[in-house]
Amino acid sequence: MDISVTIKNPFGHIKAITSKSYAHRHLICSALSDKTNFVEIQETSQDIDATVQCLNALGSNITHEKNGFRVEPIKKANRNAVLDCKESGSTFRFLLPISCALGADSSFTMQPGLAKRPITPLYMQLAAKGCTFSQEGVVPFLTKGRLKSGTYELTGDVSSQYITGLLMALPLLKESSRIILSSKLESSGYVDMTIDVLSGYGIHINRIQQGFEIPDNIDYHSSGHADVEKDWSNASFFLCAGALSEQGITIEGLNVKSLQKDKMILDILSRMGAAISVNNNYVTIRKDKLSATDIDASEIPDLVPILSLMASVSRGKTVIYNAKRLRIKESDRLSSTYDMLKRLGADIKEEQDSLIITGKQMLNGGSVYSFNDHRIAMTAAIASIVSKETVIIQDAQAVNKSYPDFFKDFAEIGGITKIVSGGSNVISVR
Repeated sequence: MDISVTIKNPFGHIKAITSKSYAHRHLICSALSDKTNFVEIQETSQDIDATVQCLNALGSNITHEKNGFRVEPIKKANRNAVLDCKESGSTFRFLLPISCALGADSSFTMQPGLAKRPITPLYMQLAAKGCTFSQEGVVPFLTKGRLKSGTYELTGDVSSQYITGLLMALPLLKESSRIILSSKLESSGYVDMTIDVLSGYGIHINRIQQGFEIPDNIDYHSSGHADVEKDWSNASFFLCAGALSEQGITIEGLNVKSLQKDKMILDILSRMGAAISVNNNYVTIRKDKLSATDIDASEIPDLVPILSLMASVSRGKTVIYNAKRLRIKESDRLSSTYDMLKRLGADIKEEQDSLIITGKQMLNGGSVYSFNDHRIAMTAAIASIVSKETVIIQDAQAVNKSYPDFFKDFAEIGGITKIVSGGSNVISVR
């Protein structure tokens, strides 16, 4: 679906949606636990639904109820189950080692974009510990064998999702294991989040030099109810919209003490000059004079598209660096961010692991591709605030991956959305 978006004088109040990252982890831990758990997830998405469907295929019984999911745990894993991960990298990378630890001999299916995203380091470690697989990148991706405990070695600068998958899977093996990192861990906040969630289910991970130790003879236990934090990553789009708004925008429900590294958006917007006020779980941001600031993307890769937009209308030159891992996201997100902003008229240059952006007063507007990447589509919509002409987003339904109601919330701050073509691909608009 292609849509046009325009907005003048954005202003309003938005409720933050459930954290997709936390939701994945709570659903999986609940499915591996000893008793039924209710996971409070008020807003779902394609990625969350993919995890639910895959856990059900493995033998859980998860039902969607008002304000969340009731999760009956896996008593005995279904063998030869078909797990359709859709386009969710988290679902695939988390459940692959878990399926192997359960000895489920699963068949993973997925969309072509996800199949092309590499998993070689995780693949090699699982293969060295008793499992066999079909060729990487082939769909369906078949697994056989049961995972063995031991020492797993990974680099820390490829994907924190590999580490999270192992941290959730290895407690299912009754002997102790270790994960050793041969380089500095990037996106460490996601691993911190995993360890935090695991501790709430009775799984206590020991931090050791250069990695983590999973004790022997530990079991998952649920409390019967789990609250899930709201999402800083998706809130960042409206926080940045506030920084472009004379009247300001308020986001409700964010935990300013969260382990989510994407809360760094507040520090970065403050450095850029936005006016920020925090009152309990209400964050209000208003426009002020925005200036360039260099940004290290190693811990916040998901913020790069929207921060690149902010840099494109800030005085001076911004360098966004340590961003090479963006090339293996839903799109090559360095290239897709560059392409989207260049088409809108930004002064932007793409390097191997960085973006160099010189700010302008306004962008031109125009037609852009989403590259089937939710964060590119949402950034393009926010770009309409600082564009002279209408912004047209091709394949705007990409937002359904993480934020199906994005355009409804966009309307809440004054956005006008019109369908240009392809109305059969439904998104929520007003």
